[in-house]
This record gives sequence, structure tokens and C-alpha cells, in this order.
Amino acid sequence: MASMTRNQEVFDSVADSYHDLALMPPERVLLYLLRDRIPDLAMLDLGVGAGRTGYTFAGLVDRYVGLDYSPRMIARSEALLAGTPGVELMVADAATVSPDLGSFDVVLFSFNGLDAAPPEDRERILTGIRSVLKDDGYFLFSTHSLRTLPFDERRSLSPRLRSSRLYRAYAAVASVPYAHRIRRLNRKLDLPAARRQGWAVVNSMAHNFSLEDFYVDPAYQVEQLSRLGFRVERLLDPDGNETSLDRIGREPWFDYLCRPA
Repeated sequence: MASMTRNQEVFDSVADSYHDLALMPPERVLLYLLRDRIPDLAMLDLGVGAGRTGYTFAGLVDRYVGLDYSPRMIARSEALLAGTPGVELMVADAATVSPDLGSFDVVLFSFNGLDAAPPEDRERILTGIRSVLKDDGYFLFSTHSLRTLPFDERRSLSPRLRSSRLYRAYAAVASVPYAHRIRRLNRKLDLPAARRQGWAVVNSMAHNFSLEDFYVDPAYQVEQLSRLGFRVERLLDPDGNETSLDRIGREPWFDYLCRPA
């Protein structure tokens, strides 16, 4: 899809805006699970971006392979991780993952990176990941939830800035065009069709509404993973809390912690 190939151009253009190096709560759950054997592990990190996850994991594991289809993102990762032993970074699409890369104890595809791939490549990517994941390995990835649609017209305030009177005044003014934009997006959604299908490609809010992202119903995602040889060991909300299919609400995405079936 032309709109999905545009995602690659967007990530290339915004690479220099990525500065955060902190792990997200579900990624900290993974780190805790690996704590006793992490120095001996081989890790494949997909959609590494500017090196946020590599900043923590690359220096801990025995072998770290990072892929991203944005050359500028890989350049940022190379600068950040320069001199770290056992690190291999390459410009490559996640759809090219195969046993030629070797086998891995851990595969990570963070921050909804999988959702930027064309829908027709999604199953191919997951199949490739299964082919390189060791039988006792972990695969953690996050993906947007279809159940968050339609989008909320109210813009969330930054937790770090909401105490600022100036920021709240700015947010109040900015909320008017934002709500108008969201209403237009919501009018384009065919939610009955998306729910029947189990997924939809949506013009999401990231990077000033420039990305086309995949949104999937969690039940559909679990079924697809099972069909491709994965078992979902934990379903984690954005705060890293374990949840289940019968308890989820309108969270924007979930992390799926998987093991080989």
C-alpha cells in the first residue's frame, strides 16, 4: 500500500526528534523476566528507531541485532551504541527476518512498530519471527487496539506539564482544531466492517496525523498468534499491568508477551 510505504519516509524525516531512552513499563516486565540469564542471551530488536531499547538491552545481552527500515534511524542507533560489543545494526525491513540471521532467545518489536508495516506483510513478519525464536524464547511486541476506536475528541494532557497554567491555557486553545481533526478522522471509519474483519488501517495521530497504522482487535490478534505458532503468556496494558481479553477497555495499545506454542 502506498500509504504504508509513506510511513518509512515519515520515520526517516522525524528521526532526529527521538530522544527518549527510557524503557516502557511492559519492556521493564520483559527485562525483569530475563534478569537471571540476560548476559548469555541473543536478542533481535526490530524497529529499533533511534536506539531507545538498545540503550538498555545492547550492553546486557551477549549478542544484539537491531533492524530498522529507516537509514536515519539506524544512523542514530549507531551513534548511540558505538563501541558496545556484540552489536549488529542494519537497515532492513522486518519482513526480511529469516533463519539466515541466526536464532534468538528474545525478539522485541516495540512501540507499535509492527503496525507501520503493510497489512499484507504482517503475517509474513510474524512467521519470520517464529522461525528465528528459540523454543524457550520470548517475543514481546505492542500493537494498537481496535477497541480504542472511535478516537476520543479530547486531547490528553501531558502528565509532566498538566500542573502548568500556561500549558493548560495552550492545550485549551489547541484542543479546538484537534477535536475538529479527530471528528473528521472518525467520520472516515467504517467500524462495523473493521470489527467484522478484526482489524483496520487508520490514519492515526502520531507525527501530526502523518502515519497509517494497523489497529487490531485483541481477540483477533491472539487467534492469529496461535495460528502462527505462538502462545500469549501475558497480555499487558500500557502501564505494564497484566490483563485479559474479557477485561480490556479502550486502552490505545497492548503488549503481547509470547512464547513458542
